[in-house]
Amino acid sequence: MVASTKTEYLGWVLRLGRVEFERCLEWQRGLVKLRREGMARDTILMVEHPPVVTIGKDGHKENYESLDQEPFFIERGGDVTYHGPGQLVIYFIFNLARRGRDIHDFMAKIQDGIIHALAAIDIGAARGEEHTGVWVDGRKIASIGIAVKNWISFHGAAVNLNTDLAEFEQISPCGLDAEVMTSAAKLLDKEVDMEQFAGTLLDAYSKIFRTDFYDVKLEEIAEDIESQAGGNVI
Repeated sequence: MVASTKTEYLGWVLRLGRVEFERCLEWQRGLVKLRREGMARDTILMVEHPPVVTIGKDGHKENYESLDQEPFFIERGGDVTYHGPGQLVIYFIFNLARRGRDIHDFMAKIQDGIIHALAAIDIGAARGEEHTGVWVDGRKIASIGIAVKNWISFHGAAVNLNTDLAEFEQISPCGLDAEVMTSAAKLLDKEVDMEQFAGTLLDAYSKIFRTDFYDVKLEEIAEDIESQAGGNVI
């Protein structure tokens, strides 16, 4: 249970629907620049991606050498993972200099929000003891991987809700056997309402991060994001 805590900040949430990973990555990078310059608030992006494999800074080739598609090599921590339909991906563009400069605490809070939201649909989960992420009875239901640049975070977490778990078989996700991955749909033997779950998760993060996140439409800030994202360098 997430304790009720008085909010101290205002933040943005963008609910983007299904968007290509590369496009969303550019938006993240643009928002990082805006946040660093004080032109954006701490922002959560909630998105679903078409099938894609991404590889973090700790990627090991043997974990993705059987891929028949081109992966994305990105700045986040961690190894290789899969994103695709039925998976809720949450990106955090936060100014951690205003939140204690504690990356481990930040990651713990990301996981705690997911644990709370899963409890609301009767799935008992916990942080991994040996590996990062959120786990249910020895199976991994959510993966975590962030990047931090000048104390501005980006990237985030992916929660397997209605994910096709067979897609993980093309890789060794985070260096693990693909069979370790699970989903809410598999555990409950029914599909999960992704929009409702996202709302529950956002409520949890509002309490955990003491922030009132209000909806911002992409078209309202798209021009600013696009102008900042140019050049792909942050």
